[in-house]
Amino acid sequence: MAAGLAAVLVISAPYVVPNGIETFQLIAAREDPVKFADIRLARLTPADYETAIDAALQDGDTDLAASLVDLADQRDVMLPGSLLDRVDTETAGKSGLSYQLGEIWNGAITGKADSAAGLAGAVALDFTTIGDVRDILMQGEAYLNGEHFDPLILGLSIAGLTMTGAVMLSVGTASPPRLGVAAIKAAGKAGKINKSLLKSFARLSTRTVNTKALGETLPLLKAGDFSRASKVATGAFNAAPLSTMQKSATELGTVMTKNGVRAGTDVLKIADKPADIAKLGKLSSGFSKRFRAVLALLGSGAIAGFGWVTAAAGWSATFLTWLAGAAWFGFRAIRLSWRFALLPLGRMLARSLA
Repeated sequence: MAAGLAAVLVISAPYVVPNGIETFQLIAAREDPVKFADIRLARLTPADYETAIDAALQDGDTDLAASLVDLADQRDVMLPGSLLDRVDTETAGKSGLSYQLGEIWNGAITGKADSAAGLAGAVALDFTTIGDVRDILMQGEAYLNGEHFDPLILGLSIAGLTMTGAVMLSVGTASPPRLGVAAIKAAGKAGKINKSLLKSFARLSTRTVNTKALGETLPLLKAGDFSRASKVATGAFNAAPLSTMQKSATELGTVMTKNGVRAGTDVLKIADKPADIAKLGKLSSGFSKRFRAVLALLGSGAIAGFGWVTAAAGWSATFLTWLAGAAWFGFRAIRLSWRFALLPLGRMLARSLA
């Protein structure tokens, strides 16, 4: 039995020990998103970067490719010169004015976000309260009439209307809260939101909306009295879920103002729940323009989300079991060694006393 255990311990050590140690390091860093991601990044190889860059270029996402190159440079990861030249060439090709204007026009017309410029066009109309008013009227009427409506769009539009500092009827400079609301709505229409996060937002929206408040708000919006409608809505709709959506929108908008439009869509693809957006916001501040690269390389593993917690529990149990086996085997080995060491001494003592 001891020999079999020893064999298992030796064979599994190269796999179990490094992962077990990393798991406990990650558990210690779970409240620090930047440190957490840094530990995960340390395990990656140059091939991981090359694969991610190639995938980004194939998708036409030159912004992500450039972010990956920057992260590799910062972490002293060597990349082939041919790949770097390819990134430079394709980045230059997609930064032209005509290409960007075409993407913005497509996004504005379709409301879908297939690129950074496309998303900019898709959210442009929602930088002002006009977009929220339009969606509340459309979705709100459907809700009151018992027809099919989109709870995500309705709830976010209410959040946008009631949000402090909203830009009313003028383009102006989009604040992070307004940008966040507009981006979530555009991503929802384009099907670019994590399903779990989408369900969370839908539940919050359903809890936010109530028939009485909506019935009081719609006539004011139809009359063009947006300021009064905003005040009525602020006091009439359910505050707790509304506040959660507004906070998430603000955090997402902050990520986008610091690291670009596509960083926001990346967050919406990875976050499982509104709280994850806050964690990813901290990660965004820590890695700056390398943030998108971190998400591309680590995915949902960039933060201590539910999936990681499940995996960490498994690795912790495995590592502790391995340690227990190693301790038992070590104890047995020491005990046997001690007995073998004392056996000759005991015989010598017995002879001298005989």
